[in-house]
Amino acid sequence: MSYKIVDLDDTLVLDNEQPNQPLIDALNAEVMSGELELIVVSARAIDRLEETRAWLQEYKVAGVEEIYLNDFEGTPFATGLAFKEYKYKLLKEEYGDELECAIDNDADVRAMARELGMDAYSPAEYLAKDSQTEMDPEISEAEDAAYDKDEPTRAQFKEIEMRSAGMGEFNITESEDGQRTFSGYAALFDSPSSGLPFNEVIKPGAFKRSLSRAKAGQKIIAFLFGHEETRALATTASGRLKLEEDSKGLRVEAKLDPADPDAAKVISMLTHEAAAAGMSFGFTVPKNGDSWVGEDRELKEVNLIEASILSPGQQAAYPATTGLSAVRKITAPRLGIEAERLISTLESVKAGKSLSEDEVSVLDTVRARLAPARNAMDPSIAAAKLKLAELENETL
Repeated sequence: MSYKIVDLDDTLVLDNEQPNQPLIDALNAEVMSGELELIVVSARAIDRLEETRAWLQEYKVAGVEEIYLNDFEGTPFATGLAFKEYKYKLLKEEYGDELECAIDNDADVRAMARELGMDAYSPAEYLAKDSQTEMDPEISEAEDAAYDKDEPTRAQFKEIEMRSAGMGEFNITESEDGQRTFSGYAALFDSPSSGLPFNEVIKPGAFKRSLSRAKAGQKIIAFLFGHEETRALATTASGRLKLEEDSKGLRVEAKLDPADPDAAKVISMLTHEAAAAGMSFGFTVPKNGDSWVGEDRELKEVNLIEASILSPGQQAAYPATTGLSAVRKITAPRLGIEAERLISTLESVKAGKSLSEDEVSVLDTVRARLAPARNAMDPSIAAAKLKLAELENETL
C-alpha cells in the first residue's frame, strides 16, 4: 500500500467550495486500483474538521485514510506552513518509503516536502504527470504496440477481476412502503473456485478493510445488475446497501425499489428464475493480498469494487474473470505462452473477429497442451477389428 498527502483549499477544494473534479477523479482511479490511500493535511483550523469530512463525503473523495487540520495556536494563515512541516515529518517517520508524494498548491509547502525527501506537485503538475502513460515493466514495447485502440487495454486487464457463483441461499422481504430487501452471498469463504486456470479460495477477512472503509464513508461500493456501472441497484453511500463478513462469506443486503426498472427485473428474476441466476463480485488485489503455492491461490485481502446479480446464463468476460497478474502466474509455465497473448486471443474469439496467425498459433498451443490424451489402441486389437470389418463387407 502507498500513501499520498493532499491539501484541501485550492487543491481539492476550489472557489466557492467547488470540487477540483479532475484531480478527484484522478486520485479516485488510483484508490480504486487498490494500491493507494490518501492523507489529507490542510492549514484549515481544526474546528472545521466535521465540515471537512462532510465535504469529502459529499464529493466522493475516495480512500481518505486520515485527516489532519491545523491545531497550532494562531491564525491558519500564519501557522499553516509550520503545521504542515510538523505533520509531514511525523508522517514521513511513520510511513517511510510508502509515502509517495504530496499534492499542494502552495510552492513553499512543496519546497518543504522536497527537503524532506518527498516528491511534491501542484494540482496542475500532478494531473499533467498522471495523464502520461507509464510502460508496464513486464510488457515490452513490441507487445504494447500490438494493442490496437479497438482491443482491450492493458489497464483493463490489470485493474479488476471478477468471480461468479450460483445464486445459493437468498431471501427477499417486502416492507410496508413496498420496498423489497434482498439478502444473499456474493462470495463464500474457503470454497474452491471453478472455471479458472488455477485453484482459488477466498479466506475469511479478505473483505474486512474494504468494508471498514465503506462504513467510514471513505469508499463507495455498488450493488450492480450484471456488473454494469450504469445499472446500480444500491450503493453503500446511499445507505441502501449493507455488506458484512460472517462465518460463511460476504453477505449482501440491498434495498430494491420496484419503481426502478432494473430492480423490478431483478425482483421478477429472483421470483421466477432464481435457480438460473447468479452472484458475483468485482475486485482488485492489493500488494501482498494473495499468495500462491504452485497452481493454488489464496485471496487474503481484496479491494472490493462492487457486487452484482447475474441474469440467467450470464457469465463475466474471461479477461475480467481472471486478472492478468493471476493468469500470468499459471499460464506461462503451464502452456508456454504469455498471459497477454492468451487473453487477447480469447477476446478476439469472443468478439467474433478474424484471427491473426499468432492467435491461431495460441489456440493450437492451448489445444495441444490441454486436450485430453487419446488412448492408443493395441495393434492386435486394431488388426482384429479391421479383419472383422472385412469379413462383414464380404458377407454383405
